[in-house]
Amino acid sequence: MPDTQILTNQKTILNHQSTILKNQKTILSNQATIMKNQKAILANQGAIKKNQSALDQILSNQKQILAALRK
Repeated sequence: MPDTQILTNQKTILNHQSTILKNQKTILSNQATIMKNQKAILANQGAIKKNQSALDQILSNQKQILAALRK
């Protein structure tokens, strides 16, 4: 009886180890994806800053146009 319990426990441990290994592989894959996404975000920040600058210039131009129209 105790031998049967030991074998059952060992099988359970092996199953858990297998699950842990799968989870670790998934975590590594997710980390790689996160890194790719972070690089994309950093690359996009440059474009976002340029767009914001262009929008600021547009707003400034619109204010100047409105001021000129009011005169």
